Amino acid sequence: MEELNKSIDDVINTIINSKEYKTCLELKDRMSDNTHIIELVNKIKTLQKKYIKSQDKDIKKELDLLEQELNSIPIYHIYNINLEIVNNKILYVKDTLNNYFDNLLNNKKN
Repeated sequence: MEELNKSIDDVINTIINSKEYKTCLELKDRMSDNTHIIELVNKIKTLQKKYIKSQDKDIKKELDLLEQELNSIPIYHIYNINLEIVNNKILYVKDTLNNYFDNLLNNKKN
C-alpha cells in the first residue's frame, strides 16, 4: 500500500511541477489583478445564468461577443491553453486508472 501511495504522489507531483500547471497558477494570479478580465468573467457568468433560464437569442449573442472579447485577451488565452493541457494530463491519469481497475476487476471475475 505504501508503494501505491508513493506512486500516486509521484503522479500528482509530476502534474503540479509541470510547466503548464505553474504557468496556470502564475497567470491566474496575474489575471486576478486585472479588473477588465474580472468584469468580463462576471458579466459572462451572469449572462450564462440568464441564458440558461430564458434561452433568449439576444442574450446568447451578447454572451458570445463577451466570450470572444475575453478569449482575445492574450493572458486569458494563454491561461486556457495551459489549463487544457493540465486537464488533459489529469484526464489521462483518470482514464488510465479506470482502465487498470476495470481490467483488474474483470480478470478476477473470469
